[in-house]
Amino acid sequence: MTKINHFLVVYDIANGLAHVDQFDKDYDLALAEYTPAEALYRQDENVEVVLLGSDSLETLERTHSSYFELAERHVDRLVGKDLAELGLS
Repeated sequence: MTKINHFLVVYDIANGLAHVDQFDKDYDLALAEYTPAEALYRQDENVEVVLLGSDSLETLERTHSSYFELAERHVDRLVGKDLAELGLS
């Protein structure tokens, strides 16, 4: 049986950015890091803190794509805005 890797995701909803920390198979360490992160952002409606398990970061990006696709769309929007300001769009 394959053991699961643990990932702490702090997702900034307003900016569409996900910060991911990987803890490999160390669930206790992942949980120890999750608890204060969740407490720090508990009152912030623009931040989600989740502890997820997956065999790899690549799988996590597919199964929880909303955390990562929005970041890509956000970057595309910023680049488009910059290009428009430069008169290049």
